[in-house]
Amino acid sequence: MTHSQPTEFEPPRADVIEHAQAAHSDLDTQLTAFFEEFRRIDLIYGAYGRRCGLSFSAYLIFDYICENDGTSQREICAYTLLPRQTVNNVINVFASQGLLRLEGSKHDKRVKRIHLTDEGERYRHEVATPVRKAELQAMATLELDERRAMIAYVDKFMNALEQRIGGLEA
Repeated sequence: MTHSQPTEFEPPRADVIEHAQAAHSDLDTQLTAFFEEFRRIDLIYGAYGRRCGLSFSAYLIFDYICENDGTSQREICAYTLLPRQTVNNVINVFASQGLLRLEGSKHDKRVKRIHLTDEGERYRHEVATPVRKAELQAMATLELDERRAMIAYVDKFMNALEQRIGGLEA
């Protein structure tokens, strides 16, 4: 897996973002802009993954494994919301490339625990570590109070959204 030329991600809808910040914008416009910003996260990581020769799914899975040594495919599926077959296929590819090793769980031999190999650790430092550094640098561009407010406001919105959607009848 080698790095290729940069692939730009789809630009955010600047008109939506700008309009949402206007004094006369309505809730619907602001909600659209908010979701555009969340979508932008996937676009940024997807573009980086492609530059590294990984699909978005493969990048998400590798990143999760890097942060959760000894995880299982079930845990990866639960976190990433990817189908079991997709996770299984990606794990098998990474294992065949020598990036991962699978070990039977001490408690349940049917469950395979996923660990990075030495080659996987090298790949982690090539692919995942620079992203974490970039994430920390991006977060550091915000003042402490801005970071706290961002987290608090997103949490408040997510709690309200979860409550309201949770109350809907299917």
